[in-house]
Amino acid sequence: MKRLVLALAIAVLVPGTLSAATMGFYFGYTPGQMTISPTPFSFFDIYLIMHNADYYVTAVEYQLQTPLDPTHVLLGVTGVTYPTNVTVVLGDPLSGHSIAFWPPLNGFMPGYSLVCTIQAFTLAPCGQLVDFPVVVGPHPQSGELRGTFAPDNDFFPITGLTSIICPEQISVKEESWGAIKSLYR
Repeated sequence: MKRLVLALAIAVLVPGTLSAATMGFYFGYTPGQMTISPTPFSFFDIYLIMHNADYYVTAVEYQLQTPLDPTHVLLGVTGVTYPTNVTVVLGDPLSGHSIAFWPPLNGFMPGYSLVCTIQAFTLAPCGQLVDFPVVVGPHPQSGELRGTFAPDNDFFPITGLTSIICPEQISVKEESWGAIKSLYR
């Protein structure tokens, strides 16, 4: 009986955790580009996109975190642009950001929802910013990264993703398959 209950719990809970809502910083309007190598003092856009929410999202709260630069000396934010359905904004990305939407964001179709666009710039060349992480972290006042969904504005958890500014380039050497197979003989 215990095994049956355990198997049922795994069958029900695991798919739910695998399809959890995520929110990440992307450097292209279409999701997929999570790295960028900007020149110093050049402006670039950071798109905050929610994926796989499976709700009609009415609000989110988060903070843009830079673990290697907690005082935000190397990465600056000059402004934030919001979609037309944003109704209330509290705070800013660096100190804690809460955004409410009406009508709600559709977390079902197409599965990706633009939360906001952050205009940013770097104050150092890539040599000083190698593998500089930009993290979607919890809001400092609530300590949580979460959203609310319609109709009752219940909370749901969001998993924050990490993007990289100035990724370190790894060199590779071209070899034939015969040379690679000879390594394992």
